[in-house]
Amino acid sequence: MGQEKAFSFGSCEFVKMSPPKGKLSPGVKKLNITIPFEEALKLNLAIDECVRKLNKYKRSTTKGKKAAVNIVIHFDVRRLSVNESKS
Repeated sequence: MGQEKAFSFGSCEFVKMSPPKGKLSPGVKKLNITIPFEEALKLNLAIDECVRKLNKYKRSTTKGKKAAVNIVIHFDVRRLSVNESKS
C-alpha cells in the first residue's frame, strides 16, 4: 500500500482575485477568487478527499469534534491548497 500524503489533499490555481492583493486592507469584507473549470475540479476532489478522511473520525470524540478543513490561499503563486486542521 502507498504512503499517505503528509501535508495537503491537493491544490488548484486561481486566475483572478478581486480586490487585488495590493488593495487588501482590514476594511475589505469580501475576497472574490476566480477558478477555471479544470482547476475547480481539482479543488472539488481535494475538498472531497479531506472530508472523507474527517468522516473517519468518531464525532463523539474530541478529535472528531475538532476536525476541520483548512483552505490556504497562496497569494504569491496564485494557488489554493486543502489541508486537514482542527477548529
